[in-house]
Amino acid sequence: MTAIQPFRPKTLLATLVVMAAAGAASAEDIAFAPFAPPAPISAPTLQLPGLDGAPIALTARPDKPVLLHFFATWCAPCRAELPELARFVAANAKRITVIGVDVGEPAMRVARFVGPFALGFPVAVDEDRGVARALGVKVLPSTIALAPGGAVARVASGPVDWSASETDDAIRSLGAP
Repeated sequence: MTAIQPFRPKTLLATLVVMAAAGAASAEDIAFAPFAPPAPISAPTLQLPGLDGAPIALTARPDKPVLLHFFATWCAPCRAELPELARFVAANAKRITVIGVDVGEPAMRVARFVGPFALGFPVAVDEDRGVARALGVKVLPSTIALAPGGAVARVASGPVDWSASETDDAIRSLGAP
């Protein structure tokens, strides 16, 4: 029979530090470069229901870039990023189109979540995660930028600083006025 060991906070702390260091070392191998240009590919024509059930086409526009912003209500970085993205959209609505895509949740939950944000862009619901899988989204939040004409031009895996001049430069490089 095994005896119950006493709780040892120092041992627990040491174990957590070792585990965190191991996790940090492996995380360094993954570089998240906001709006890193991927190999140009064409985005498939996809459609998802919006919060009201009406279909939203997740396609490029001929006149300006489209940003597909993938998020979830449970994602802390997504929660922090959405108000900043909403401000960016308000200031740049004439030169870009943004479509939010919630991943893996029912429309009613998403509607309750986004209501207070007053996003200023439509939100589609990818409840079965099919579109996220089709576009290779593995991290939330993620943003996929479609150039005018439909090519996937840039991808941001992880949060984006929407107030940074580098972000504005990346949007301009897509052909945004």
